[in-house]
Amino acid sequence: MSRRIEGWPVAFYQQYRQFDLMHPPNPLPAPSTSWAGLPIALCFGFIAFWGSENLFWSAPTDAFSLVEVLMTVAAYSLVVAAVLGAVIWSGLGGWRALFLGGALLGWLVEGVIVGTAYEAFPFQLIWTPLAWHAAITGLVLGGICRAGPQWRLWWHLLALLAFGLFGAGFAQLWPLERGTMPDIAAVVVYLVGVGLLIPVCNLLLDRQRLPVTPSWLHKGAAAVLAVIWVVQLVFAPTILRLSVPILIGVTLWTMRRLGQRGQALPVPLGGPPAPVWRHVLFLIAPVVTSFGAVAGWENIGGTEIWPIALLTSAFGGGMWLWLVGSALWRKR
Repeated sequence: MSRRIEGWPVAFYQQYRQFDLMHPPNPLPAPSTSWAGLPIALCFGFIAFWGSENLFWSAPTDAFSLVEVLMTVAAYSLVVAAVLGAVIWSGLGGWRALFLGGALLGWLVEGVIVGTAYEAFPFQLIWTPLAWHAAITGLVLGGICRAGPQWRLWWHLLALLAFGLFGAGFAQLWPLERGTMPDIAAVVVYLVGVGLLIPVCNLLLDRQRLPVTPSWLHKGAAAVLAVIWVVQLVFAPTILRLSVPILIGVTLWTMRRLGQRGQALPVPLGGPPAPVWRHVLFLIAPVVTSFGAVAGWENIGGTEIWPIALLTSAFGGGMWLWLVGSALWRKR
């Protein structure tokens, strides 16, 4: 018994480490056209939208509507298409692709799409791009969605429960920021109802794989984002805007340095297809977050954000620096 207790952290780490966004065995054929990347970008875009928007905000805001959801998912899908192109180009896989891809997602969303990365400079370059988009949406949510169904069942359930409790704890900051919070029905629709599409996205991703090289879709998405950034620089010039392309450049170099470039391999997206019910288990997390959040609002009434912001920022920033350092000292 004692040997099993001592060994389970190592076994879990090895399971997570073996998960590979790039190179696990997969019988699916390589995609034949550039259009193959579109459903992948849409599926990952929706997952990123839920993790970086719905989970972050915890409850619907006044602006919440179907039109807003569709526009936001489209924006995230555009960014994800560019990020997937970077992952393919670099040859990076596993949890490092999830984290560094999430970092690119964060800087592109916060620095190009909405422009909040330049507020409270330089802290806002870490919170939320590294603290949330990279650490929570990319590494944790991405890992649970794509690797979780391959884990042992009890590990999968434990991870979903912990993720749901984290979301419920984070939600406790919003009563101080927003005042009166919505009731449980609205929160369930926002988190669980919208989250119903995540198992669908993962089932589709199980049956997809990325092309060998970045397609016109990935390159076109990157070009559109570059044009948007240039337009913003021209009409709202500030030297702070240069920080985002610099950080993106360092991250791309890190991905390329740590990746397996030059290997012309079709790219599967996490392993062999999982049973439908294993993907449906994901809904445990938003259910726990919904009821835990509302229970906290009714009994606690809200708390300060800074402890969570500091912890997640320290983790995200530290992880990014460690990966950059690993790339710097790696011998080729």
